[in-house]
Amino acid sequence: MKRRRDEIDEILRFVQEHPESYASLAVCRRALDGGLERVTGDTLLQLEQYLHEAPDDEIEAYYTIIT
Repeated sequence: MKRRRDEIDEILRFVQEHPESYASLAVCRRALDGGLERVTGDTLLQLEQYLHEAPDDEIEAYYTIIT
């Protein structure tokens, strides 16, 4: 369980620190909306909420994208 929380925290930190990166956009598009054009503060809040409900395999996939 701790690993999952750590991965979620790292995903969120990465997206917050690098909102313009392809990796951040890829994570947000895959998790929230394929047509998303940019990452905003609202996007980050939605992502955080989504990640806490997402299955473990999705968390691992998003973590892989940002590392």
